[in-house]
Amino acid sequence: MGRKNLPPCVRASVLLPFMLAQCAGAAGAKPLPVVDPAVRAALQTGPARVLVELRITPNFRPEGDLPGSAVEAQRRAIVEAQADILSRLSGTDFALARQYDTVPVLALEIHADALARLEAAGDLVARVVLERRLFPQL
Repeated sequence: MGRKNLPPCVRASVLLPFMLAQCAGAAGAKPLPVVDPAVRAALQTGPARVLVELRITPNFRPEGDLPGSAVEAQRRAIVEAQADILSRLSGTDFALARQYDTVPVLALEIHADALARLEAAGDLVARVVLERRLFPQL
C-alpha cells in the first residue's frame, strides 16, 4: 500500500511529528560557532590569542563587491557586532588586541571563561581560531 493510498488522517499522523520537529529545529536552533581545537589546546597552558569571526546581517561581502551606499552600512554592522560581543564578554578574562573596520573580526586574548561566553554567542560568533603568527617574536 503506497503513501498515496493511506487515509488522510494516517498520513497526517505520520508526517506531523517530522514537520513539527523540522519547524522547531529551524525556529529554535541557535547556530554554534566553530572553535578551532588548537584554541582549547592553547587554553590548557594559559591565555590564547584568537581571531573571532562575527556574524553580521546582511552577510559579509568584500567591499569591492558592494555598491557605495552598502559599504557604510556594512561597516556600521561590523562596529555594532563588535560592540555587542565585547559587551557580552564583560565579566570574563579577556583583552582586546585589535578591532578591524572593514571585516567582522576581533583579535582577542582570552581565557577559558571568555571562550565559554563566545561559544554561547553563536548568534553572533561564527568562528574562533587560534591566531598564528607568521614570524615568531625575536
